[in-house]
Amino acid sequence: MFRRTFALLACLLLAAMLPATAETGEILIEERAVTDWDGALPALDDSALSIDALEAGILSNDAGEDEARPIELSVTKSCTKRGKLGYSYQIVIPGKTIKSCKSSDKKVATVTKKGLIQTKKAGTAKITVTPKRGSRLTIKLKVIDPNAPTAVVINEGSAAAMDAGDTLQLTVTVSPDTAPQTVTWKSGDPKIATVTADGLVTALKKGETTITATTGNKLSAKLKLTVRKAPMKPCIIAHAMGGIGSDTYTNSLEAFRENYARGHRIFEIDLHFTSDGKLVLWHSWDYKFCSKHTPGYKPSHKEFMGSKIYDKYTPMDLKKLLKLMADYPDIRVVIDGKYGKPDTAKREYKLILSTAKDLKLTRVLSRMIVEVYNKDMYKTVNKIYPFQEYMMVLYKAFTQAPTPEEFEEVVRYCESKKIRTVVMDILWEDPQYVELAAPYGVRLSYYTVNDDQRARELFDGGIVALFSDFLPPLEHE
Repeated sequence: MFRRTFALLACLLLAAMLPATAETGEILIEERAVTDWDGALPALDDSALSIDALEAGILSNDAGEDEARPIELSVTKSCTKRGKLGYSYQIVIPGKTIKSCKSSDKKVATVTKKGLIQTKKAGTAKITVTPKRGSRLTIKLKVIDPNAPTAVVINEGSAAAMDAGDTLQLTVTVSPDTAPQTVTWKSGDPKIATVTADGLVTALKKGETTITATTGNKLSAKLKLTVRKAPMKPCIIAHAMGGIGSDTYTNSLEAFRENYARGHRIFEIDLHFTSDGKLVLWHSWDYKFCSKHTPGYKPSHKEFMGSKIYDKYTPMDLKKLLKLMADYPDIRVVIDGKYGKPDTAKREYKLILSTAKDLKLTRVLSRMIVEVYNKDMYKTVNKIYPFQEYMMVLYKAFTQAPTPEEFEEVVRYCESKKIRTVVMDILWEDPQYVELAAPYGVRLSYYTVNDDQRARELFDGGIVALFSDFLPPLEHE
């Protein structure tokens, strides 16, 4: 008893010795750790509450358990207040006694007759307070869930581009950190791309869609996704339908059948107008196509189709090509239209489109890979029909190997038009072109290569495709 009395007197004496502030005369209180003589911490009473505890409305009692303590909500007129979910608030009107209170939404907040508010869920409720004397007032109480999401972002950005067949893992950051980090994922067009419950996107086909992440309280973040056609895998392209026997450039039915049987699935063909304006598969009228006609002779459609290529192979025209593609739905055809001038290219590709429509075979156009020779030709052809894939061929635009600056201008244009492949003469082969094209997502192809070892070296160096007369297809084709 003596020890406790002595300790109390010592504390009172210490408090009396503390300095007063010069301006207000209030006692300046410093926090100190005070112990009993036996070293035990004294029990706390209400006056010993920390500022943090008062703000949180939590009182730590002697037993160490948490006991809810209402937070005073002092008001003198109608107003708007913010309160936290799960907390209780006691309305106080200075100098007045509360007669009754009412909540407009008891699901958001309840209130007792004497003004004790208990928040129930996030939302807004109007609390009407009637004092025993004076005017009624209203508190617009906005209940905030401190752990509810206030913002969500997709970490991978607001836009992305993928190739068909590829996957992309998306993640989110939900604010605040204490909020659940789970969201619901949705694809605007599952035919273009799908997304799993965990945010794994799979690109299916060329097009655009929007991937949306939505929190439990309906906040959302969006990512605009562009799916590109899958880039060409390293491959051998059968040049002019591929070689047959020792013959090349035949563009013939027999050449197709033989090279299809070898495993080729991508075939390059040459198109030329006959003297009467029909399109047939032939490389150049400068070359003699049969013994009946001399080099330089431009036959009519009937003359060409009535002849034999090199006097032994079956010739083909545009109609036969379209029907062949319909009969073999697993092949793709690279179109070397030969004509780079806009007017001639326009006539050529309008005829291709109209013939496909007449035969009801426009579906095969999606498997055509169009060679273009310059910007004007690309604009012309793309206006006629939106072919899914193009190759930029440089032999008409350049008479010799382009300089690095010229080549970079080409691949920059190709990137802007989503042209994925540039085709060059093998005589221009240079590793620097592969390096210059790579940052733009453009790959290189060379013609014509018939040496197996040389082909392996080129593929190892990053070339995507080689035109060949006699090389077999790659193992994965």
